[in-house]
Amino acid sequence: MTQPEFQFKKPEAASEDPGALVEYLFGQDWMTALQIGVALGWSDRRVRKAASGSAEIISYPGSPGYKLVRHCTKAEYLRFRDATRHQAREMIGRVLRSDKHFFGHPAAIV
Repeated sequence: MTQPEFQFKKPEAASEDPGALVEYLFGQDWMTALQIGVALGWSDRRVRKAASGSAEIISYPGSPGYKLVRHCTKAEYLRFRDATRHQAREMIGRVLRSDKHFFGHPAAIV
């Protein structure tokens, strides 16, 4: 009996530190994940992860991409703030609806 051969993807370099992304975005206007990925050799996932790990970078559903807070106009920042708060309320609502379904179901294991 032979062992199956597995092909594992080589992991990307650590992306928890958003410092390189902050440095790249300095002086830039809105940049898409694709533009950033091409410039830094990163995947879209790595760009999203690095951006979400920084309070200095904004992006939100429907935004033109990623931008440093320090380069935002007041209107841009307020759009980010409103969109992010709306998204958070939607996510909380989803959890509450799922809780009601799960905990209200007779077979629920608590």
